[in-house]
Amino acid sequence: MIINSHIHVATYPNDYYFYSDFGYRQLLADCKSNHVDICLACINPKLAILQCPKDCSFYCPISKSKPNRNLQNCPSSCIYKARHRMEVQDLGIFCKTCGNLIWDFSCMDPLRLFNIALIEQTKAMRSLVKPILYLSLSNKSIQKEIDFFERYYAGEFVGYKLHPWTDQRRVSDIHVHTKLPFLIHTGIRELESPAHAIAFAENHPENAIIIAHAAGLKEEFLQKISSTANVFLDCCPSFFLAEHKKECLWNTSITSGKEIYEMVLSYLSSEKILFGSDSPWGNTKKEIATVKSLAISGEEKENIFFRNAMKIYGLIV
Repeated sequence: MIINSHIHVATYPNDYYFYSDFGYRQLLADCKSNHVDICLACINPKLAILQCPKDCSFYCPISKSKPNRNLQNCPSSCIYKARHRMEVQDLGIFCKTCGNLIWDFSCMDPLRLFNIALIEQTKAMRSLVKPILYLSLSNKSIQKEIDFFERYYAGEFVGYKLHPWTDQRRVSDIHVHTKLPFLIHTGIRELESPAHAIAFAENHPENAIIIAHAAGLKEEFLQKISSTANVFLDCCPSFFLAEHKKECLWNTSITSGKEIYEMVLSYLSSEKILFGSDSPWGNTKKEIATVKSLAISGEEKENIFFRNAMKIYGLIV
């Protein structure tokens, strides 16, 4: 059995400015071709609704002709580049560049409609697709969203996703009340540091916290994850992380995705690691092959492939 615990999908393709073409057809094809039994799907975080209208992605001719271009990585020499990055605050979503108010949290989290769409659009495939809901990092809205979904959509999703880099806010600033797990994006930039995700976990000891992207392969964090009962890890997208190691990892001696898993396993038990691909950024086929190639027991591979996800997310097969 294989459970892909980290994968994204575009609910309304026209509303995403990056990987807008990875919708349900692509999600289902990815699962079928790689013999994935269950995927824990979250919406694509690259939403146009969260951008300042002055951001270059709205008028860049390169973006229009190549929709999968990651605008965050455009060269500094680009003549069209005029990034207006958004920032989530408690009162709303603001542009960090010009200060414009993009969204007022007095009504609801703008992500609510996309999370509802994910739930509703996957009902017919619930045995395969279990939604994870993406929440904005606002203390004014986040508990309201949790209460809303747990009241009206209980049993239709399995956890929550937090993205401190997209939101430009530390997860350690956030306080919530729920029993469901959290998948948290991490990286080597300060706002997305695994230190903040670990602090969030320490403040929420009843919740399972899954730290994404191998915690940047920093020994300090891997040791802390190993000794913290409610903290777990995924290593995806391992090939992408290895290829872009200067931007993604503290350990830049890594040369392959397999080495990422091997280093993580030198610090963590297999009972601490969840399988994921982070598609469409990652490659499910390569990720599966990498885990299968590891010099560990069959039982340890099963822990990574499905047992840990079943236990953490309460999945019944």
